[in-house]
Amino acid sequence: MTAKRRAPRRTPSGLAELRRRLHVAEETLRALRAGEVDALVVSQLEGEHVITLQGADLPYRILLDQMYAGAVTLTPDGIIVYCNRRFADIVRLPLARVIGSPLARFVPPAEQRALAALLDGARTDQVRGQFAVSVRDGAPVPLSVTLAPLRLDGDAEVKGVIGVFVDDTERQHQEEIRTRLIQQAMTAQDDERRRIARELHDETGQSLTALLVGLRTIEDAPTVAEAVELAQRLRATVAQTLHEVGRMARGLHPRIIDDVGLAAALTGQARDFAQTYGTAVDVRIEGPDAAALPPILQTTLYRVLQEALTNVARHAAARNVRVRLLRDKAGVELRVTDDGAGFDATARPEGKAGNQRRLGLQGMRERAALLGGSVTVESRAGAGTTITAHFPVNGA
Repeated sequence: MTAKRRAPRRTPSGLAELRRRLHVAEETLRALRAGEVDALVVSQLEGEHVITLQGADLPYRILLDQMYAGAVTLTPDGIIVYCNRRFADIVRLPLARVIGSPLARFVPPAEQRALAALLDGARTDQVRGQFAVSVRDGAPVPLSVTLAPLRLDGDAEVKGVIGVFVDDTERQHQEEIRTRLIQQAMTAQDDERRRIARELHDETGQSLTALLVGLRTIEDAPTVAEAVELAQRLRATVAQTLHEVGRMARGLHPRIIDDVGLAAALTGQARDFAQTYGTAVDVRIEGPDAAALPPILQTTLYRVLQEALTNVARHAAARNVRVRLLRDKAGVELRVTDDGAGFDATARPEGKAGNQRRLGLQGMRERAALLGGSVTVESRAGAGTTITAHFPVNGA
């Protein structure tokens, strides 16, 4: 007789464990179907492996890839579940080789203790610190780090850690650029004050002194006819003084922009230049009304045209000048072209005239840089010069 094999009986504790596992599996499937899961951590022989679900990282990618800083999402034990491309660029590895790796992999041994302390603190509260990361074929990159606990839907339990990493080297470079621009602006202000003080002393001061001497002379005039003649001379001096004071006031702030708008101000400036130097100037303004531009951008455009026309008068010996102001939704462009002597824009300046021209161009470039714009110069000896200044409207 052959005995039949009986199936092993499940103990009550074994059935409870099966029910628990079934509940976990059902809950996992429900979360996957509901889109509540972005990635899975799978235990394998070689260790844990992170699998990101297709399409689940799209919202992260759109948001985080626009960041200047590196951003990561970590499991509580420091495994990188997600990171943006900026962090991958910092550690100089493809994105696929970063996700699933422990953050400690990118930190040299000397910085491991600092990283562990930050991760430990980030499980309860936001922490900040600094450490370096190792990069392939390069020196360690110093980073400023902010870590914070990740909690979902108001749950008190910490699900992971989020981190933001800023390259200190690049930040220092940006700070240096900012400091240099501020120094250039302060230098320009000092130069402007020095110029105004010199003009007040040399021109307005001399005119006022002449008026004072003339008034004393009138007091001592032997006849009324001589007094009248002296008064007429003083009247001419006063008129000249008022003209010079008005010119300096326009140099400080072109009020004509406030009175008639940028287009009329640029046209008037070109007309005055043509009358003063006998050069034909053609002005054309295209695009939407430039009155909507920010005031500082309008003033900068006026100054750039002023400096460009000054360079034409001093160095170009041109007979014709074209001025174009082009405006669209993205930005505004001012172009000044002359048919004068021209110069080699790539050569080093020689002599006083060359240095003055170069200083004028440098001043235009510094004004443009403060507003996020640029100035380019195209010129050849005997073929005239074109100066183009371009400004982003939003940047201003």
